[in-house]
Amino acid sequence: MKDTILTGWNFMRFLRLGIGLYVLIQSLLNAQYMLAFVGGLFIFQAVMNMGCAACAATPAAKVNPNSNPDEVSFEEIK
Repeated sequence: MKDTILTGWNFMRFLRLGIGLYVLIQSLLNAQYMLAFVGGLFIFQAVMNMGCAACAATPAAKVNPNSNPDEVSFEEIK
């Protein structure tokens, strides 16, 4: 879990963290506690590197180590 939190920071993680902090601070200042939950959710997503569809993510493409990526096979269609 330490590696998840400390590594892989990119633009989207910083954006979620910034939005989460802004929403959390503004909702606490205005006593909008239900909105503070949304800000906390954005912060949690940024820290844990999870998106909204983390469970439905597509798997990474499998690469065959024996194949040459420069070779492309074509099939002629008549």
